[in-house]
Amino acid sequence: MKTPYDAALRALEHEMDALKRVIGAATQRLDEMQSLHEALEGQIVHEQKLATLDHMLFADAYLARARNERAMLNEQRCAAEAELAELRDKAAEQYASIRAVGNAADRYREEAERARDRAEQQLVDDVVAARFVRSMRHARDRKRLS
Repeated sequence: MKTPYDAALRALEHEMDALKRVIGAATQRLDEMQSLHEALEGQIVHEQKLATLDHMLFADAYLARARNERAMLNEQRCAAEAELAELRDKAAEQYASIRAVGNAADRYREEAERARDRAEQQLVDDVVAARFVRSMRHARDRKRLS
């Protein structure tokens, strides 16, 4: 049975699907940032080891640049985590909206079914009452004739 809520429910579900795709992309970006951060961290450790082994290598400039890059990656990762948390909160709100509209649609269907059942019962009651009145009239008429 169609309800007045079906269009709104479809629209909310489409928005939720789009939001899921955005969350998936944000999660993937965050994973990539984490991988870059870990790779850079490993590279910094490796370069520090090389610099301690060979005093002729001057890794200070590289290490300073790498640490700066690591700090920037960390800031970007924190921003991406905050964005992902916000998207997840939005998804939770969207889900709650879908549930609320879905519940309203269910209530509408139940009420329509109850109204239909009441109408059927009234029809049955009317038919039974009409039969009773006819049978009483018929019995009264037979009494009068006898």
